[in-house]
Amino acid sequence: MNTLNTVRIAVACSAALFAGLALADSPADPSQGAPSASQDVGGTPMTHSASGAPMALTHAQVYQDLLRSEQSGERDRLNKDIYHGN
Repeated sequence: MNTLNTVRIAVACSAALFAGLALADSPADPSQGAPSASQDVGGTPMTHSASGAPMALTHAQVYQDLLRSEQSGERDRLNKDIYHGN
């Protein structure tokens, strides 16, 4: 047998093997993957994105947190103790 034919057969067999492994890893029933829209109603707001990273706060949320920390005295305590500010 020719060496080129042997290489072609080996490449074809390995491609078929990898394709079979990829298909074996896919879910058997695609309808079980994501919940329907009716199941998304209500609940608590998401705190993490789909990738698992924490979601960013909005400008309004950050501003409200600043006002809350000023009123409770937490901002002054942090500036004095941690940041060694005025």
